[in-house]
Amino acid sequence: MKRKLYLLRHSYADPPGDGSDFNRGLTMEGLTAVRSLGRRLGEDDFNPEVIISSKAVRAEDTAINLTEELGISEQVITYDDKIYEASVRELLEVVNALEDDVKSVLLIGHNPTVSFFGEYLTGSGFSGMEPCGLVTISLEMAWREVSQGAGTFVSYYHPNHNN
Repeated sequence: MKRKLYLLRHSYADPPGDGSDFNRGLTMEGLTAVRSLGRRLGEDDFNPEVIISSKAVRAEDTAINLTEELGISEQVITYDDKIYEASVRELLEVVNALEDDVKSVLLIGHNPTVSFFGEYLTGSGFSGMEPCGLVTISLEMAWREVSQGAGTFVSYYHPNHNN
């Protein structure tokens, strides 16, 4: 059974300051990049059944702006507390818990873990995922069976480099 897992690093965020890292929002560059990503993905009829995002403000803003640009309902977004400071194991647990009837999932997270997770699943090296970088992984098993090396790297897309 063919499945697609999309890993997206949140878009460009405000620099760390005196406030909480969790509450950092997107910069204007970040908004522009995620909107550009959404337009490009819309051309390919990108329509994940489920979007799972970190609850950090920059990840939420990425998810909301992406769904708006794609013209899909925000109701497909689930926010998961674990993703913000997740380990690779915790991201795997999120994926392993997906329902069998779901065929395509977009997970929005943070570096370095989201990049390490993609490497863990595919064996491909792309730890340098930029903000708003999207990795596509093909899987041929049930979500609960996904494990190290189970996926095939399909593509990496970034709106500033693939136009």
